Amino acid sequence: MKQRRLPIALAAGILAVAVAIPTLASGASAGSSATANTIFMKDGKGGLRFEGPKTIVAGEELTVLNQTNPRQVGPHTFSLVTKGSLPKTAKARQLCFTPKHICMSIAKWHGVKGNGPVKVNPVETGVAGWDTLGSVTKTGDSWFTGEKPKTSITQPVSVDTSAGPSRMYFLCAIHPWMQGSINVLPPPAS
Repeated sequence: MKQRRLPIALAAGILAVAVAIPTLASGASAGSSATANTIFMKDGKGGLRFEGPKTIVAGEELTVLNQTNPRQVGPHTFSLVTKGSLPKTAKARQLCFTPKHICMSIAKWHGVKGNGPVKVNPVETGVAGWDTLGSVTKTGDSWFTGEKPKTSITQPVSVDTSAGPSRMYFLCAIHPWMQGSINVLPPPAS
């Protein structure tokens, strides 16, 4: 009977370690929700993409973590934009980094001139934190990941939800097919 329990106990132990390792590697303790409010920049199966929560509560911190290899795919931006600014077609994504298009506008938010370096990072408008959606005529909040792997930024979500839930739209200006959104819920009434 003891011999049958050993493989089961060993399998349970391996499963427990496999579940704990990603949590511990993220800097969170078991049972913590530290990764619950994280948007990951990923590569691999499915291509370059954002993966993250569907909702967040206003006032909570949101982390954006680059899990790609910048030496292979280049840097990224996490840029808050209006829904209408998102390039929706292949042609719009192809033109995104030309004058009067959102990707070129995001470069200007970061102080980039021509092929020059990023001079402003992160770009903060409005109140501190993630709150301002930009367009070709209005600067929004944005972060440039740079060339180092495993970079991240954590800021509170400061979107005004006094009139009810809101939605934040975002994209990577360098890879404009990388797009996403997150619902911002009002904080619980006290």
